[in-house]
Amino acid sequence: MKYPLFLFLLIFTLLLPSTSLAANTVERISGTSRYDTSVAVSQKGWPNGANNVVLAIGDNFPDALTGAPLANALNAPILLTQSSTIPVTTINEIKRLKATKVYILGGPLVISESVVKQLGDLGLTTERLAGNNRYETAVEISKEYAPNSDTAIITYGKNFPDSLSVASYAAENGIPIFLTDTSYLPDVTKEAIKKVKRTIVIGGELAISNNVFAELPNPTRISGDNRYHTSSNIVSSLYQTTNGQAVIATGTNFADALTGSVLAAKMNSPILLVQNNEIPAAISNLLMQKQEMKTFYILGGTTAVSQKVKSYLETDVYSMISTAKTLIGAPYAWGGTTPSGFDCSGFLNYVYSKHGVQLPRTTENIWFTGTSIITPQAGDVVFFETYKTGPSHAGIYIGNNQFIHASTSKGVTISNLADTYYKTRYLGSKSVINQRTYAGF
Repeated sequence: MKYPLFLFLLIFTLLLPSTSLAANTVERISGTSRYDTSVAVSQKGWPNGANNVVLAIGDNFPDALTGAPLANALNAPILLTQSSTIPVTTINEIKRLKATKVYILGGPLVISESVVKQLGDLGLTTERLAGNNRYETAVEISKEYAPNSDTAIITYGKNFPDSLSVASYAAENGIPIFLTDTSYLPDVTKEAIKKVKRTIVIGGELAISNNVFAELPNPTRISGDNRYHTSSNIVSSLYQTTNGQAVIATGTNFADALTGSVLAAKMNSPILLVQNNEIPAAISNLLMQKQEMKTFYILGGTTAVSQKVKSYLETDVYSMISTAKTLIGAPYAWGGTTPSGFDCSGFLNYVYSKHGVQLPRTTENIWFTGTSIITPQAGDVVFFETYKTGPSHAGIYIGNNQFIHASTSKGVTISNLADTYYKTRYLGSKSVINQRTYAGF
């Protein structure tokens, strides 16, 4: 039987190996639980062992929030424990490290004396750093590594994202983290910062009020519209260099970011918070600006940070978007596939092919071969119904509700999904990253 040539080409190309924009290195550091993930982080950062270990409770954050600078000063991993018993994997890791001393964060109501006994039975020396509350505990921790620092970081004590976003920076620079309430500065914190010359306040007015801000010595506030925006602004404001890498953690739980913050400090790199199945717009914009970041370490399993997020980090979409932006102003030409003139799908084909992905030639077939997604990420394709029924126009989503495309009236340009014309004609978005190469349409 004879088959049409186009069918042969289609079948052949579907059997080709996947092509993608993969250019970044992404490593997932995880275990089957938060305790096991802390062990995996320890093994990554301290393969040859450590004399000291910092031990924090695994199911609550207050006493552990400020532990990263201490751990970094001790060149120690942070491991997690349950309140009354140490997980076997944690014990085994302490043995592997050949540690001799364990610093315990929090009082006996947080980590019980039975844990201290277990450590003693292993031949370990212990030191408990604790106060009557989270504010006092933060101060006690700071006395171990930065009693005379002229700078302090102030964060909200009743939630974790801001403290953990800045933890690697604080650890790397030996700056203590002190906690405050929203509306008042605790006396113990006020006393601790008497000799401080400047303070860095992390979080907006809903977290730390202007009244508290006014009580602080020479304060500077770093904040954002949400925890992810704050995480992004910390990097933009405090990091002159990211060392080409970042540690990625979920912004909805504290445990992985806590144990990973010391690893990030050890690598001279920031921690970035993400959602489980999405890179928030603020983080996406940061990655666009910091294109030197090519190596990422994801903390936790796929229930913390999904495979979808990992794929986006593996993909150098920001370099691709930079390529697309160099073509702004190229004229529109029906059937055009080069910078001398593009139609919308010709523009997509040209840009994606420069970065290793071959797309179907027509907008309609790109729509049919892409993977449907609810919320577009940078590098996805957004589709519109314009001059005919079905997908008839498309562009590359670049973040901030914007997309770049070959417009019939303006040529290659950037438009906003909220513009009336596009908002009323929007069909949806598709991921074409890590798709198979298609041809023959």
